[in-house]
Amino acid sequence: YALGNSFYSVKIMVPTALFVPSKLTSEVFNEDNPPVDWADAGLLIPHEAIRRQMAMMIQSVNAMSDTPEDKEAWKLTLFSKWYSEYFYVSVHEHHDIEEKIYFPWMMSKTTIPEKEFGKSHEELMSAMAEIKKCCAEIIKKGGKGCSAQVATLKEKVPKFVTDMKAHLKEEEESLPALLRENFTQEEEGKIVDQIIQAGGLEMAKKFLPAILQSLQEWTTDEFYAGFCGSIPPPVKHLLDNYFVPDYENVVTTMRDAPTLATEPKLKRVPCCRIPFCFPCLM
Repeated sequence: YALGNSFYSVKIMVPTALFVPSKLTSEVFNEDNPPVDWADAGLLIPHEAIRRQMAMMIQSVNAMSDTPEDKEAWKLTLFSKWYSEYFYVSVHEHHDIEEKIYFPWMMSKTTIPEKEFGKSHEELMSAMAEIKKCCAEIIKKGGKGCSAQVATLKEKVPKFVTDMKAHLKEEEESLPALLRENFTQEEEGKIVDQIIQAGGLEMAKKFLPAILQSLQEWTTDEFYAGFCGSIPPPVKHLLDNYFVPDYENVVTTMRDAPTLATEPKLKRVPCCRIPFCFPCLM
C-alpha cells in the first residue's frame, strides 16, 4: 500500500500478459491460482517485496557465526543498521497504514476480521521491536562481543518471518474478494493516494526500490514499464538517480553483509551527484 493513486493507473485487463505466477513467493497465488486483477495485485505489490526482503534476512542471519570474531564486527553492524533503518521502518509503516487508513476504509463498506488481523499486527510489531532492540545493542557495541545478540537473532528472526508469512497469507486469502465485491479500482486508487501522501518521500526512498526490484521478478515487462511510467516525474527522477542506486549499492549490501567475505566500501550517491557537495559533507 506504499504506493500512490497514479501507480494504479495501470489497468489490469489481461492478467496473463502482466504477471508471472511461477515467480511469486505467495502461498496463495501461484500458477494454479494466478492473480487476476487489481484487488490481487494491490496486495501482492507490497507483500512480494516484504517476503523477498525476509528471505534475504534469513540468509544473512543463518550466515552469522555463533561466536563472531571482532574482525568481522562490520557484518553484524551493517546488518543491524539495515534492519533498523530500512526493513523495520518500511514494515512498521506498512502495518500502520493498514491499521490507521486501509482497514478503516474497507470497514466503511464491509466487515473484515478486524480482531484477528489486529492481534496479528500487535504480535508482529512486538516481535519486530524485540529484534530492533537486539540490533541496537549490536550497533552500540560496534559489533564486538555480540554472541548473545547473534543467538537472539537466530531465535527470533526465523519465528518472526514464519509469523509474518502466515499473516500475509491470511490477508491474501480474504481481502481481495472483499475489495472487488465492495469497491472499484478507482476507489482504491483514491485511498492509496492518501496513503502515499502520508508516507511521503521517506517511504519512497526506503520501500519503493525494494518494490521495484520485486516487480521485475514477478511481473512482465509490460506491467513493469507501465508501473514505472505512471510514477510522477519528480519521484521517478529521485528513484532513478538516488534511491535505486543507493538501494542496489548500499542498502542491499548492508542487508547481505553477514554473507560477504570482505568488508564493502559503501558509497551513497551525493545529493547533487558530485563528490564535493557541501550539503552531502554536512
